Amino acid sequence: MRDKTPQEDILTQERQRLLEFQLNYLRKELLYLTHERYRMTYSVSGVIYRFLRPIESRIAAVLGLDAKEHAVDTTRAIMLEQGTANSANVSSAQRLLVDVSGTIKRDAGTGIQRVVKEIMRAYCQAKSFEIPILAVRCENNRLFTANDFTKTLGGDVSGPDIEINVSSGDCILMLSDSWNAFDELAPVIEKVHKQGGRIITCIFDLIPELYPHACHEVTVPRYQAWLRRALLESDAFLAISKSVETELAEYVEINKLPHRHNLKIGWFHCGADLIAGAAPAPCKKILSVFAVGAPVFLMVGTIEPRKGHWVALEAFEKLWANGVNAHLTIVGRRGWFCEAIVARIAHHPEYGRRLFWFDEADDQDLAYLYKHAAALIFPSYAEGFGLPIVEAARFGCPTICSDLPVLREGGRSGALYFRVNDPEALAEVAQGYLTGGLKADPQAALDVTWMEAAQRIVDILTREEWLFCLA
Repeated sequence: MRDKTPQEDILTQERQRLLEFQLNYLRKELLYLTHERYRMTYSVSGVIYRFLRPIESRIAAVLGLDAKEHAVDTTRAIMLEQGTANSANVSSAQRLLVDVSGTIKRDAGTGIQRVVKEIMRAYCQAKSFEIPILAVRCENNRLFTANDFTKTLGGDVSGPDIEINVSSGDCILMLSDSWNAFDELAPVIEKVHKQGGRIITCIFDLIPELYPHACHEVTVPRYQAWLRRALLESDAFLAISKSVETELAEYVEINKLPHRHNLKIGWFHCGADLIAGAAPAPCKKILSVFAVGAPVFLMVGTIEPRKGHWVALEAFEKLWANGVNAHLTIVGRRGWFCEAIVARIAHHPEYGRRLFWFDEADDQDLAYLYKHAAALIFPSYAEGFGLPIVEAARFGCPTICSDLPVLREGGRSGALYFRVNDPEALAEVAQGYLTGGLKADPQAALDVTWMEAAQRIVDILTREEWLFCLA
């Protein structure tokens, strides 16, 4: 057995540190929830809640069974791979049908829905593309146009939706969160292949596979089942970054996951332009953050384990303790496994003074914050792209972010980087930035418009510009 190289030792140490960080995060959540349970048990509300626990148990049992139903049927998957003709050898796309079913049904206003809407908004503009493009939705195992959806994005097609018949050479781009409705889409996918069409699946990240403890408990089994089926039923994958593209190809090969013959993998970058950017009109609460004149550092993203809110808060507590008068402003909705950090923010002695949290900010608010903030703080330990980094750069706002390959892909040489999950490192970089010792140049960050992102998707499909092909 050979000795590990210094580089392998470093990687092992970093993996161990990440696991320790995840364990500490969950420990904080458990301690907070245990405290809350004790508080409720010995209160009037606890007495009332006692009678609801049997109902809660039954619901949990049902959900547990439900999760098992999402498990992959490997035998069926292998038979499907062997019995279905491979249609990926079609030279180019004849028509692009973009599935937006998930966004129509579940628009939470987060990153994935933003990607879907902005890509389709670009396709709705007057610019002509090489092939016809339609937004479609799935209903009762059939595909229909999504006229009401595209109308809100500037489309000019009106009237009732009509059914779409897939023809040979058509590409169905599963742009929305298809893992939440794969069973519903399965009959449509089968029809598409029979009629000579291709299924192109957009993949945003591999986080539920690589970091399951960072995800909601319902997401992990659903995503894992989806990925294994999608690998067999998709002719190609489109990742939202080069990093995710490479990650997917390596993950499939290392784990020897069954996949469709000659599975192609490509990538595109998300756009940085915000619709509200030209005329920001923020609410009064947003304006109040800047009233004192202290530098404002901004965090953008759902409050969830991997986003690094604990890291940011602990870093700024160190800065405040050292006499640094800077504000930390958090923009993002409550997510999952976040009770402890939410309680810490809401009851923090600096809350409303130097610590702020807005869970309902719109694009106009966000545009104003990007334009006036001293810097964006992005301390995430797992990402598929890092959309706020490129959005902030568009407004001249530099980023201080975790040193991850995917974040360097967006921030390039224009961002400042710190050691992942290290509050002291973040505090040191932030202080160096404030004193002028460290410089950041947002103009050097990745700058792609949503129109360019939409065009790249078309280019990949029509010119077969794939980076990987898994035999």
